[in-house]
Amino acid sequence: MREITVGKNDSNQRMDRFLNKYLPKAPKSLIQKYIRQKKIKLNKKRTKPDDIIFEGDKIQFYIYEEVLSEYEEDKKNLILENNLDIIYEDKNIILMNKPAGKLSHAASRSDYGNNLVDEMISYLISKEEYVPRIEKSFIPAISNRLDRNTSGIIIGCKNKNSLNSMNKAVANGNVEKYYLTIAKGYLKDKKVVANLDRANNRTVVSKKGKESISEFKNLKYEKGFSLVEVNLITGRTHQIRSHLNSIKHPIIGDGKYGEGGVNREFREKYGVNRQLLHAYKIILNGFDGELSYLNGKTFISKLPKDFSKVVVDLFGEDYESLYR
Repeated sequence: MREITVGKNDSNQRMDRFLNKYLPKAPKSLIQKYIRQKKIKLNKKRTKPDDIIFEGDKIQFYIYEEVLSEYEEDKKNLILENNLDIIYEDKNIILMNKPAGKLSHAASRSDYGNNLVDEMISYLISKEEYVPRIEKSFIPAISNRLDRNTSGIIIGCKNKNSLNSMNKAVANGNVEKYYLTIAKGYLKDKKVVANLDRANNRTVVSKKGKESISEFKNLKYEKGFSLVEVNLITGRTHQIRSHLNSIKHPIIGDGKYGEGGVNREFREKYGVNRQLLHAYKIILNGFDGELSYLNGKTFISKLPKDFSKVVVDLFGEDYESLYR
């Protein structure tokens, strides 16, 4: 028999949801069967899938150890070279600068160790703020993501409460997310509302899609290009890139939605090989309880060198004063 004690990060969730994370390789139907057959108990009593577990509860597994081991995910003490660019950190959250070219999180097994989430976990392990062998189901995670070639602020959450609270705040629109980009032509201040859908690995305007909203503010116009601040109201895949393409103001360097001739010009002149899009500012609100201290806090990330070089040449040395 194996017995485990429910910790703080595993508390206040349904038994079946906890078990699905604790034994991720086990079919959900098998977990339901184990519960029905009383091979899994809560505090040595019969349990049900929708029972809520709390910190200090004990869960008993009347299942052979070798069988349990087959269904567990190997939790590795991931130790990577610490290259994190940390903007802000406290006991609950960590705000990081994601460089262009790095994945927010792993998309396949080959990405293991080569993404921001794994680097964050490795960093927390090195500080002993996350100990994989102790945690039963919780793993530190991020509450927002950026495309591989988009740079900027990523919000990491160190514990279950901060992750749930941050995800709720993001879903309710209480976390304001601002981006900087360079668009072709003179872009008037504009609010774009459009339904977006996925087709042929692209995001396109479609009546069948989900509503998306972006607000664009022209900070400065020079030499046929606009420095634009974007307030991202919703967060659909490739939303900003698709919106600007749909109103004929594509992002400079965007190989999927941009304009080939312009991209070539900037590649040859400045070495631009990615979309010039940077998640530069977030404003946090919508928290109560333990995370209420975050309400009203603003965090800003400076432009990376490749983006800054272009902005300085086009719009002048004092461009930062435009968006502070």
